[in-house]
Amino acid sequence: MTLFRNLLLWLLLALTGALLAQALIQDAGFVLVRYLGTEIETTLAGGLLMLFAVLAAAWALWKLATLPFRLWRSRRERFARARLADGLDALHRGEHAKAESLLELAAQDAQFAAAARVAAARAAHARGDREAALAHLHALPERHAATRALALADLALADGRIDDARDALAMLGTDNPPPRAATLRALLDGAADDDVVIGTVVDGIAPVDPDLPAGGR
Repeated sequence: MTLFRNLLLWLLLALTGALLAQALIQDAGFVLVRYLGTEIETTLAGGLLMLFAVLAAAWALWKLATLPFRLWRSRRERFARARLADGLDALHRGEHAKAESLLELAAQDAQFAAAARVAAARAAHARGDREAALAHLHALPERHAATRALALADLALADGRIDDARDALAMLGTDNPPPRAATLRALLDGAADDDVVIGTVVDGIAPVDPDLPAGGR
């Protein structure tokens, strides 16, 4: 599809160029440019070429001026991606404090904020610091409200806090909730029937031992 669009664009440009060339053959036109006592006389084709050259030079100068900012942004994104990868790897290995630190740094880049904050919350929860886990999730911007609600429900369900999990899922509303919401609601319904949730593991999230001090894992 992209190839077809590109081919169509080049055909339209070729047709426009042919029509313009035909018009210029019949009448080359006349362009006079006067600036600060200097006059430049040329044909319409020459004027268009001059305009194109000025625009190309302005574009090149703009690219050159913004090059340091683009390099800095690319470098920051590269570091954030590396921290996210290393943090997820540390979380998988059970190095929760290290994982949380790396993921918190990765979350400073807006495009990685959701994944990094949720993973950092899981790392904090795994080492027994529920307050830090909640702080990571509440730091998510409103555009990630659904992600935050699902993560809050995950953590609450892992701890056996059924009412808190239901409250978190209620934040999603009823209009097109994420598929994960249906899974969590089913787990909550089963937990309500059995009245046994504490001690289960939800998506790799181990329940927090209430007798374990924060940072004890």
